[in-house]
Amino acid sequence: NAYTSFEHTDYFFDIDPAYLDKTLDRFSQFFVAPLFTEAYVEREKNAVHSEYTAKIKNEQRRSLEVFKTVINPEHPFAKFSVGNLDTLSVEEQGGLRKQLIAFYEQYYSANIMTLVVLGNESPPELRAMVEPKFEQIPNRKVLLEPIAQSLFADDKLPMALSIVPEQDQRLLSVTFPTPSVAELYEQKPMSYIGNIIGHEGEGSLLSYLRGKGWAEGLSAGAGLSYHGGATFNVMVKLTESGVNNRDEVVKAIFQTINRLQSKPPQAWLFEEQKALADQQFRYQESSSPIGTVSRLANDMQYYPQQDVLRGAMMLNEFDAPLIEQFTQRLTPENSLVTINAKGLVADKKSHYYQTPFSSSPVSDEQLALWNQAGLNPAITLPAKNEFIADDFSIKAGGKRPVPELLIDDGSLKFWFKTDGTYEIPKASVNVRLLSPVAGQTPEQAAHLGLLSRALVDQLNEFSYPATLAGLHYSLSAGSRGLLVKINGFNDKQMLLLEKILSAVADPAFDPQRVEDLRQEQMRQLENAAMQQPYRLIMGDLSQLIFRHQYSEQQLLDAYREVDLASLKRYSQTFLSSFKTEALVYGNYDRDQADAFATSIQRAFEGKGQSATIPSVDVLTLSEGERGLVIESPYTDAALMFYLQSAELSKQSRVSMGVASQWLQSDFYTELRTEKQLGYIVTSGVYPIYDVPGLFFVVQSPVAGAVQLQQEINQFIEERVGQLSAVTEADFEQYRGALRLRLSEKPKNLWEQGERFWRDISYRYDAFDSREQLIAALDDLSFGEWKKQVGQVLSQQSRRGVWLYSTGKFEDQKSLDVKPIDNVQQFKSGQPFQSFQ
Repeated sequence: NAYTSFEHTDYFFDIDPAYLDKTLDRFSQFFVAPLFTEAYVEREKNAVHSEYTAKIKNEQRRSLEVFKTVINPEHPFAKFSVGNLDTLSVEEQGGLRKQLIAFYEQYYSANIMTLVVLGNESPPELRAMVEPKFEQIPNRKVLLEPIAQSLFADDKLPMALSIVPEQDQRLLSVTFPTPSVAELYEQKPMSYIGNIIGHEGEGSLLSYLRGKGWAEGLSAGAGLSYHGGATFNVMVKLTESGVNNRDEVVKAIFQTINRLQSKPPQAWLFEEQKALADQQFRYQESSSPIGTVSRLANDMQYYPQQDVLRGAMMLNEFDAPLIEQFTQRLTPENSLVTINAKGLVADKKSHYYQTPFSSSPVSDEQLALWNQAGLNPAITLPAKNEFIADDFSIKAGGKRPVPELLIDDGSLKFWFKTDGTYEIPKASVNVRLLSPVAGQTPEQAAHLGLLSRALVDQLNEFSYPATLAGLHYSLSAGSRGLLVKINGFNDKQMLLLEKILSAVADPAFDPQRVEDLRQEQMRQLENAAMQQPYRLIMGDLSQLIFRHQYSEQQLLDAYREVDLASLKRYSQTFLSSFKTEALVYGNYDRDQADAFATSIQRAFEGKGQSATIPSVDVLTLSEGERGLVIESPYTDAALMFYLQSAELSKQSRVSMGVASQWLQSDFYTELRTEKQLGYIVTSGVYPIYDVPGLFFVVQSPVAGAVQLQQEINQFIEERVGQLSAVTEADFEQYRGALRLRLSEKPKNLWEQGERFWRDISYRYDAFDSREQLIAALDDLSFGEWKKQVGQVLSQQSRRGVWLYSTGKFEDQKSLDVKPIDNVQQFKSGQPFQSFQ
């Protein structure tokens, strides 16, 4: 894949290690001798336009264009950064190709390029493999000077900016242009400032704004950063009351900055941040190889060689004067104050995304209010972080390959395993409360969703320091109950878990916060309709396939009936009948595991724990094809074809996996690259529990649903026709690729913990779900695979659903398949497969 940021483009890939040498040879030729084939230049122009139209309603892109419109037009960041058919239109035949070659010859120079190669070979072997291939890239000795233009033209700040979104969102941001921070990575003055302004604990800016009923969330820190300049940003997610009191919200931001300036920079706060950064670096875990090489190639552009691995996490020098210099930039006179909400007055529209906005100088009254903000006694500097880990000792043991079930008493099932692989002072803890009143109706789903959000809100001030200390948690609502996950340094996990479980067992509902959270949930459901069409469609497939998943409209209707009294009643009902499952895995010994189990039991002592938990029901399609229309405001059409296997078995699951290996690349190449139907083209395997399936998705600005259906059908029919020509050697290649994926070891302790928990959730008590799939894959014969794939893909035996949105293509509103007019009625007439 590849991406282009403001200052560079990053190309990256991963591959089976056996093919690294040959692939590097091909990859290097992209930069040594690119072809820029005329036909493909024209096709990719269409792909760029498709990406532009696919995200035409993306609120981040819409707001970013407005920002680019109001900054200094001479600054390079003011340029349109996406591209479409208009901006890429060149009258001269072959003119666009000439421009590409000119750009390549100007900027693709070895002296400003960075390369990272990760492989199984030793460094000398990798170097011998790499250098002969990449040393051919010409060194044009390009010199890139820092950007000299200021981000904002003279006398443009302070500025007030109003943006009217299409989604129902309420955001306020204050942006301060600053000098460049690229060379200050050892001091990181913006990190020091951002950690204080963006703190969420007791006495924080967010705590004050929440108490006023004005905010739902907040972040602060470095924004845009480039060679020559940067910005510091404060972003507040507002309530409706916060929009009405936005000048007071900005005043509170400047009160926080004043608090920061009221004392010299505190060495102990820097040392605390430095200790956390050191721990983050020292005990970092492996990530995906493709993510690692992409990140490092980026970091090599900004850090000297000796600091590349650590630069992003390095804090070495406490420089109080430097921090003060940056803090002094955070003034009302040096600010762009942006409010992004519905109902604002707008007198302009941005060019490419047609976003309504208005801009004006900050009024004298506002400037006076913010300059005279003074100090707010409710907003203080952060307290000492009690969650910073002290004990990094590694527990011995961990020889048992899978977790052991220590408790199974009818109310609690408790698994435990000491890590013996990664040997780091971290662990993961999962606790799930399964309830018979979790998500069996839209009303239950709404109450449980609001309950989980209220609990997270209640815990936020307590838990935020833990997050800073590398101790992360989530508390979420699922279709069967509440799920608590904790991961990170193990030293203080017990303290955090006990507080979380205490809140779950005895919620403290704040009436105003409950109402704010209810309104926020409803806005999110209303905004879901503004997602890209292909995302809408994939979400609606889940609602169609699971018996107890509900549409946004069903949940909205349910949320409208929720109030504080009904939430309290639901919480009591939930806690009157439930079962608990838990897994503790990582740097713990048996005595500590027993303490966790005791803590869980004690938290719910006296609560009713006798419950029969309903199954998860997955719809099993009968033969035939159906169509479901999904409403979308986008002009792009989108279509998803979901095919389900009639056979519910491990063998059928791996058959679909091998089929995906066979189909995926060709589907993308034909429909995206060759036919240019759209930027978003994908296919793959789609297992839902043990129900096997395949999917095909296209989102298109140039073809309607009927044409997309024809194209997908044509592709599938051609492949069915070619099935007899697939050789056993081809089959072995596809099967080998799938086996490699299934056999891949977890990269880190968290990923291993997630695998164990997934097996618990899916009732693989021997923790062998992958082994069962590998065994089924090894037993799968070539003949049986062809038979199963033929049955799933053949028009005569298909069990499928076409989900689609029509976009601007008014003449293609219905497909030639049996329509699903009412999802609930359709589901009520279909059989379901139950999973415990």
